[in-house]
Amino acid sequence: MSEFNKDVFDLLSKTKREVIPLYCTGYPEYTFIKNYCKEYNIQERVNDFLLKEKNYSIIKRIGFDAISIWDFRRGSGGFNINEGRYVDGWGRIYKNNWYSWDGIFKNEAIVDSWEHLKLPSHEDLNLLKNAVDNFKKINLFPIFSLPGLFEKTWQSMGLIFFAKCIRKNKFEFIEKVIHYFSNYLITLLKTLQKYRITTYLIADDMGYKNRAFISKSLWIKLFFNQYQEILEIAHQSKKADNKIILHSDGYISDLIDTLIELGFDAIQSLEPDAGVDIFRLFEIYAKRIIFIGNVSNTLLSYGKPVDVKNYIIKLLTSAHKYNAFLIVSPTQQIDSYVNVENVKMMIETTKQFKI
Repeated sequence: MSEFNKDVFDLLSKTKREVIPLYCTGYPEYTFIKNYCKEYNIQERVNDFLLKEKNYSIIKRIGFDAISIWDFRRGSGGFNINEGRYVDGWGRIYKNNWYSWDGIFKNEAIVDSWEHLKLPSHEDLNLLKNAVDNFKKINLFPIFSLPGLFEKTWQSMGLIFFAKCIRKNKFEFIEKVIHYFSNYLITLLKTLQKYRITTYLIADDMGYKNRAFISKSLWIKLFFNQYQEILEIAHQSKKADNKIILHSDGYISDLIDTLIELGFDAIQSLEPDAGVDIFRLFEIYAKRIIFIGNVSNTLLSYGKPVDVKNYIIKLLTSAHKYNAFLIVSPTQQIDSYVNVENVKMMIETTKQFKI
């Protein structure tokens, strides 16, 4: 059994639906936290649990039951190209702190000699020793974020070069880059498993609005076998309670049967603004995978509290109708534009809903 929040664990294990947990999509932007605490008089306490200067006790007091942790995906690494331009550890080229949609992985020699992607530092890994126990104490379920293969592959190559390689059938080089990131992900996963971490979220945006980035057949050709190996390692446990979740923005409805075949325990985001019809997915896949998300950040930012309440009731009623496993969450990270009243309404409506 998991050491953490039992309601989240039970639902991820498909054993209970009596309680509908709430998941926070990474630590919210500071402005949102500040505004929420001011609006609802939430005060920091001396014994609060802080990790990397982020107060996770406040996340629990806001009302969330689980949260993804984004601080242990890699260590420091990268280099400056010139003033205003630099390359990060993933091989992505930035200009004035913005990703330029280009990357440095243009040939095999660069990939073979790349030394800038490093595991989290010993200092960061030492933080995990106490962090696991502290998450247990505050009854908040931590889900540790891992880098995704598709997203890191095209970003490190650059979108235009990645597309050209596909068009010219240069799949050997693409597969080399995929293999590089797969090896890193496996090493990171095995490292984190040493710290009693059992639940992971692979962040791998694979969709645009109303369509996928690449065809389903091509995704399967390039990524299926690598992900299969990763999930087998992720699920290895004497206690057999390891869970792994796939996060993707955008339209991914057509890929869900493949994600189920691979063995993902849950899928997160399910972005309605991108055309994902979760109500149809409930009907088709209700008992085969856990759904996390579907509360649009657009709705949370610009809708009215009554709109949020009505949508949550519709969402929970439909999940109950089809006996679907659902964890409620925003589709993306809660940023400064999100209305604090709408988040409170999302949480209260979920907790008050009677199954």
